[in-house]
Amino acid sequence: MSALFYIIGKSIKNSLKELLKKPGKLFLYIFVIALIAAMIILSFFTSSYIDTLSPMFWFSAILFLFITLFFGISISKGLSGGDAIFEMNDVNLLFVSPVSSRKILLYGIVRMAKTAFWAGFFILFQSNSLANFGVGFDGVLLTFAGFLFCVIVLTILSLLIYSITNGKTLRKRIVKIFAVAVFIPLAVYLIVQYLNTQDVLLALESAFTSPFFKFVPIAGWTSCAITSILSGDILNGIFFFGLNFVLGAGLTIYILLSKADYYEDVLVATETAYEKKRALMEGNINAAASAKKVKVLKTGIAGTGAMSIFAKHMRESFRENRFGFLNLMSVFFIIGSAVAAFLVRDLITILQMLMWIQVFLIGTGRGLKETYSHYIYMIPESSFKKIICSNMELMLKTLIEGVLIFLPGGIILQAHPLFIIICILIYTLFSFLLLGVNYLFMRSTGANVSMGILMMVYFIAVLLIMAPGIILAVVAGSMIGGDSGLFSGLLILALWELIAGIICFIISRGVLHNCDMAVIKLNK
Repeated sequence: MSALFYIIGKSIKNSLKELLKKPGKLFLYIFVIALIAAMIILSFFTSSYIDTLSPMFWFSAILFLFITLFFGISISKGLSGGDAIFEMNDVNLLFVSPVSSRKILLYGIVRMAKTAFWAGFFILFQSNSLANFGVGFDGVLLTFAGFLFCVIVLTILSLLIYSITNGKTLRKRIVKIFAVAVFIPLAVYLIVQYLNTQDVLLALESAFTSPFFKFVPIAGWTSCAITSILSGDILNGIFFFGLNFVLGAGLTIYILLSKADYYEDVLVATETAYEKKRALMEGNINAAASAKKVKVLKTGIAGTGAMSIFAKHMRESFRENRFGFLNLMSVFFIIGSAVAAFLVRDLITILQMLMWIQVFLIGTGRGLKETYSHYIYMIPESSFKKIICSNMELMLKTLIEGVLIFLPGGIILQAHPLFIIICILIYTLFSFLLLGVNYLFMRSTGANVSMGILMMVYFIAVLLIMAPGIILAVVAGSMIGGDSGLFSGLLILALWELIAGIICFIISRGVLHNCDMAVIKLNK
């Protein structure tokens, strides 16, 4: 066990030494800490200006839906290739060392805290949204900690599912049935309550305060644990957190006792993740892509010049998914936003949450990935035209998503048609701005991507670029007042996104003129 403590201690020590050798990186960490500290201070003043607070069970419901998304992702990973909790250096050094496999598994679980931290980092910047429920920054920290714990338990669950279902079709079907079955009692109770009350809001309130909700594994437990502590019921919160802990500990013990030599199971996910990283570092974006089967209905690419990239992306989208633009994530956003419209009763809050998610998902678009393939460099067109055309598919997808998200939500809330249109514009143009920021980073950093510090730089850059537009929107809205002020402020924000995005694209227009093709550098 001392060897594992040595590895952890040495890694921390080396990271600190690296910071001292890189003043810019050290300054950035200090800046991020100062930014979080500033948000803590501002949180004390924000809550005092909120006259009407939303009921706490709505916050519990939103948290439940958010964790349910990660629950589904973990189940999917477990049924496919498992979750990677180790790296190849662990495989090459630890797996062959005279250290107990049980202790190595515990070490891997501890390492997952870092991954969980980056997965939920954006929660720390949700003080303004959570203030609507009377949640201060201490509640934000509690929510963040609860999410980290939840992600660790879900990763262990993913590992166990892969261990017991690998190569066994019947067991995979059983796991799918159980994964859906845990939500059936809550769904049935919600339907019964709606039939009795004929009121969606009353039915949802009754469902999200019922025992059927509280005892949904992981998602329900975590939601109730956090909201119970925030409401002052410490013992109840400890009880539900305890259920998560018992489940995580039980899964770990089962893995260790039933199959001490779990190396073969985790090796698949570890090698898969490593090969994808290596392919990205070599610029082979196709090898790093998902191995999901595609159905070839049509062949050939339409269009000429840079527009052929747009046609290529359209063809790829409809090959991977019969609905084209709408993948599983899109469906989740559409359904989740409709439910959120009943819960929060505010399209602005829904728009804000979706924009936060866009910040972290924009890099998964086909246009940005195209820069790691050689085809885009071979087209005899200007760099600016090529990066615009390569992202037209994503912008069209975002526009369609925006219509399907905000139109039902606006109808549910009986919002003004102009208000709905403006929300769609802001949602779509924000993706345009994020693409511009990404290309700007490629141009200035050589496309070296690190999931740690550079992600924070990108996140802060987006906040700084959006700040002038937000300030202008707030000032204009306050001066005009009423619905006209709201519409004017939002239109100014949408206009700022368009202008800032165009500026970012213009500055980074020569990103494809580099002699060497961009590659991704993944730092440890």
